Amino acid sequence: MDARPAEGGAPRSAQQWIQESETFTTSAGHRIAYRRCGKGPTVVLLHGFPTWSYDYAAVAADLEADHQIVTLDFLGYGVSDKPDPYDYTVAESADIVEELVAHLSLGDVGVVVHDYGAIVGQELLDRRRRDALGFTVRGVTILNCAIVYSAYRPTTLQKLLIKPVLGRLVASRVTGPRTRAGLDAVRGTAKLTDTEFANLWLGMSRGNGHKLTYRLIHYNAERDLHHARWEAALRAWDGPLHLVWGLADPVSGVHVLERARELLPHAKVTTLENAGHFPQSESPREVAAAVRGE
Repeated sequence: MDARPAEGGAPRSAQQWIQESETFTTSAGHRIAYRRCGKGPTVVLLHGFPTWSYDYAAVAADLEADHQIVTLDFLGYGVSDKPDPYDYTVAESADIVEELVAHLSLGDVGVVVHDYGAIVGQELLDRRRRDALGFTVRGVTILNCAIVYSAYRPTTLQKLLIKPVLGRLVASRVTGPRTRAGLDAVRGTAKLTDTEFANLWLGMSRGNGHKLTYRLIHYNAERDLHHARWEAALRAWDGPLHLVWGLADPVSGVHVLERARELLPHAKVTTLENAGHFPQSESPREVAAAVRGE
């Protein structure tokens, strides 16, 4: 983010990021915001919960020097539509990625995934395993996430949000300061600056999206049902795979990485000792280097 400039250029502010974004309408009639910049091999970056594509601002600023970078805000996040009431699903998020790739007429793409985006990525790889994916994946870079579900340690807030009735009440009381404290709690030594959080909050709070977290987090119930299938899809992936892991992450840090090494012995691993749950904004240079295969 803008307090930590990357090698390729200074990251945009959130307002600039939004101004550089476009939208397309999905087959289900939802407007999805996406951003495409740079030239070279295409890399699609998939963000996590509860933030939005701006998580990747610093990494994108670096990689745009020699890659075409495509980001999107999943349905319910950032600048994309935020229908309410609505049943948000991993399958629809994966459909949206497929539709965007088709909309942009992309060929093979590299994929970078984080947190919720990694679950979507696993769904996409499962479709590939079944010869049902509409595009070619060139390589996969995974940032902190619970790719081994049995090792996942959800935060107290996540446990509350997914509970019927109570989750809606908790979400209604989400504020900027509380959100900032929650994000900082899972980061490493690089806590959010005022400017960094203001940029994140611009997208998170747009259209009162922060009040929808109890609906968005339904992915945890889906993961409880489908984690075996999604983990099998990762095991079956035979292309380039790079795990870039912040070790100071209390949710999906060292404990998940240890299990991931067992699940994916063929994966290349880069560890970031001082980074937490958001390597893309805490250590953007290292993440960009990993995407380049350095």
